[in-house]
Amino acid sequence: MKPRDASIRLAKIRPSQWAGNLVAFGNYDFCPWANRYVYWLKQPMGWFVVAAAAAALTAMFLEPQVWIVFGSLAAVMVLGVVWPWVAMRGTTAKITFDCRRCREGDRRQVRLAVHNRWPWPLWGLAVENGFFLRPIDEENRPVAALARVPGWSRSKFVFEFCPDARGVYPHQMPELATGFPFGIWRAAKTISVEGALLVWPRTTTLTAIPSLGGDIADVIGMLFDRPGYEGDVIGVRPYRHGDRLRSIHWAQTARRDALIVTERQAAARRLVVVTVDVAAFANSDSRIEQPTNNSLEAAIRVAASIAQEFHAHHAQVRFVIGDVDLLLAPGADGLHRLFDALARFQAEPEFFRPPLSFGRQALTVLLTNSQRRSEWEHEAVSKSSLRLVLIDDQGESSNRTNSSQSRRQNVWISIDTGADPSRQLRHQWERLCNDSVAK
Repeated sequence: MKPRDASIRLAKIRPSQWAGNLVAFGNYDFCPWANRYVYWLKQPMGWFVVAAAAAALTAMFLEPQVWIVFGSLAAVMVLGVVWPWVAMRGTTAKITFDCRRCREGDRRQVRLAVHNRWPWPLWGLAVENGFFLRPIDEENRPVAALARVPGWSRSKFVFEFCPDARGVYPHQMPELATGFPFGIWRAAKTISVEGALLVWPRTTTLTAIPSLGGDIADVIGMLFDRPGYEGDVIGVRPYRHGDRLRSIHWAQTARRDALIVTERQAAARRLVVVTVDVAAFANSDSRIEQPTNNSLEAAIRVAASIAQEFHAHHAQVRFVIGDVDLLLAPGADGLHRLFDALARFQAEPEFFRPPLSFGRQALTVLLTNSQRRSEWEHEAVSKSSLRLVLIDDQGESSNRTNSSQSRRQNVWISIDTGADPSRQLRHQWERLCNDSVAK
């Protein structure tokens, strides 16, 4: 019975499992202590050193003529190391951007000024680091390459850069590097940066807002006879520093020979809180230079789009993510401040849990995932004022079938990051607005 049992157990092991075990065995690191020596063999200089040592041993014990090969290899190594080192000692560079802010995917011009103090020209220069996120064990990806810089010159170059992620660029100090003439050794020098580039998250253009209901009118609400900027004129007063010029009453100004401004009614705006549950999208991959996560980035884009639309409809918007807690001021300045904060935001473990005690009259739009959905619904102070936006939860097709049930359970939108999040957000948002109008 034992041989039969053994054959049955072997038969249950699939060929794919055998192949997987063989690959795992072949990639297992049996000698981790030797990695620092093997690393040299990954560089061209390491192979030149090995070849020179082999040539020297051959010349000493077998054939003296091999000293010519050893001398040639040594000359190549010396020239390949000294030339780049000397070239970088006499070179300085500075980078400036054509603007201070842009969005993901926008192409911007970068100006590079290189000062070559040597009388001979420099070849093979490249701008590296600071412009692309990459794994730690991956080689540097150049953002621009320079064919030639004349001697005794101040040269200016312009190249285009398209940021593929939000953030502050360059996210680390860029370097001007060269490996000329043989590419066996790389010398680099830090490039000074004049003004960083803030890359805002990409947003989706929305055209309406859903009906919110409540004691106060949907968003703009009722008008009150108190100083504001929305309603009818309720009076005039002398000009104060900070008043808008378009509020000046020119007839009264000419009559009194002093600046007089009009006061209008103020609107009761409803507080809309947009918050992101960073813990739901925590990234455990530490092999990347800067923490990135597709679900978190999608959540930030969706949250910024929703906040931007409510702000455009004159709602009082509060945005909470991590350590960022902003109450957006009316006008473009409030949005700019928010997007600047999102460009600088980096997820940290101590910032993971947002509060939900924003008041009963506040509409809270929370971006999370399905695993933490029930937890937030249980802890919400007022479930009627809580709206969930689920990221990477389920596909759009299943949302169509369960849309009415999801809405009863405080779920506004569900985004699948495997598809196009922007298209899904626009489609589901329009359907949400149409359903609320029909009611």
